[in-house]
Amino acid sequence: MPDLSLGDLVKETQDTFEVNTDVYTNPAVFESEMRNIFERGWVFVAHESQVPEPGDYKTTSIGTQPVVVSRHEDGQIYVLLNRCRHRGTVVCRAEVGHSNYFRCPYHNWGYANDGTLVGMAMAHGWKEDFDKSAWGLKRVARVGIYRGLIFADLAEDGPSLEEHLAPVRPYIDAWFDRSPLGSISVIPTAHKYPYPGNWKWQAENGHDGYHGNYVHESWQRVLDRAGEAPVRDIRKYRADGCTRGFVGGHGLLERPGGLNPAASWTGRMMVKFPEYERALREKFDDDHIEFVSARRNIFIFPNLYLFDTQLRVINPLAVDSTEVYLYVYALDGVPAELNEGRYRAHERFYGPSGFGAPDDVEIFVSNQSGVRARGVEWALMSRGLHRETTNDEGEVVGHSTDETPVRSLYRQWKRCMQ
Repeated sequence: MPDLSLGDLVKETQDTFEVNTDVYTNPAVFESEMRNIFERGWVFVAHESQVPEPGDYKTTSIGTQPVVVSRHEDGQIYVLLNRCRHRGTVVCRAEVGHSNYFRCPYHNWGYANDGTLVGMAMAHGWKEDFDKSAWGLKRVARVGIYRGLIFADLAEDGPSLEEHLAPVRPYIDAWFDRSPLGSISVIPTAHKYPYPGNWKWQAENGHDGYHGNYVHESWQRVLDRAGEAPVRDIRKYRADGCTRGFVGGHGLLERPGGLNPAASWTGRMMVKFPEYERALREKFDDDHIEFVSARRNIFIFPNLYLFDTQLRVINPLAVDSTEVYLYVYALDGVPAELNEGRYRAHERFYGPSGFGAPDDVEIFVSNQSGVRARGVEWALMSRGLHRETTNDEGEVVGHSTDETPVRSLYRQWKRCMQ
């Protein structure tokens, strides 16, 4: 690493914004990220619909630390470090399941799904007054839930979940309000793509409106040849809208919506499914429906994207290794055929053999290969810096192809790492 502090790896002037490429390649930087970002802030771990009943659980990670998200008999959600208190063995290996107990495969210690130690094999080897209450699975310090999204924080102090989400909360609410019930249900099971690259390639990419005409050019030409849409129309649509950056590292890419069925997915669905239109109009006025109808890729720092069809979760494994989980969801309270169309659209673009996701993964691999060229130490992220504006709500707003949300991400990255 050059003779720079971690905070110096991001530098900003009035005219330029640059990131040192050690943020993608240096194992020491990665370990600092795990400590200062993932272990000292709110990290998304699950949606409530993934653990709906007592005994349901889901495994995931907070940074590189394995955890179990479990619903106990008391109805509460617990997030537990996934390691036996005896010798450190993982006590739950399945990604999802149902069980009232977690049992260590090494020496058969058993834990209730709230983490309580309930039994040890051959207990006669321990003193009679052994305090089992002190040796349950370690609970994460703080758990918070907003509109079904479950977040966990390993740190006992720091901003509340409400404070963390506040800058981007109106857009999270709008994302949920596409459902007349204001809720979603995750559809099992996830599909995931690992790639040999840094986790921030995915964090940067999801709200990047600049790359689409080039990385996904083949998709545009297929649609053109199939008679679905001319390339020029696709590119015009992709130029519309804006990017937004928020305090706290959140950001989004926004495409315009509205009630016009010729230009808006929501407008088309309201025409195609009159019951969907009735349900929305019973709950919202036209202004709110129009606000809800915009299509947004919303990044919640540091590891969650809310997309039109999916929750996208970033799991960092090492400085050059990442897993991304895509959880398709249903909008609650809408016709089944409407959701079915969303699933098929998701498969078509984001699925393992879809038009879009394989393109992006190839770019992540190319990025990780390219930054090994040590003769160039800084990546330039200044696009649109000269023309972005700040609105009355404190949002930084840029053109749909500007790197506005990426800069917000790295400003928060710098704050955390300092």
